[in-house]
Amino acid sequence: MVAVSASGKPRHPVFREYFEQKVKEGKNKPQALVCVARRLVRIIYGMMKTKTEYRPYEKVDDKN
Repeated sequence: MVAVSASGKPRHPVFREYFEQKVKEGKNKPQALVCVARRLVRIIYGMMKTKTEYRPYEKVDDKN
């Protein structure tokens, strides 16, 4: 999930950004991966509970 392809582009930018945020907060890389995994589990559980498909989160840039 947080891997970066050979071209340098993250395979899943939302999870990569979350991983990097956790590392900046002071967590080491294995701890940050656990945070990503827990978030992914919550997303999957929510999808199963509501019987919906995955809708990736998209950031909205406020450039006012």
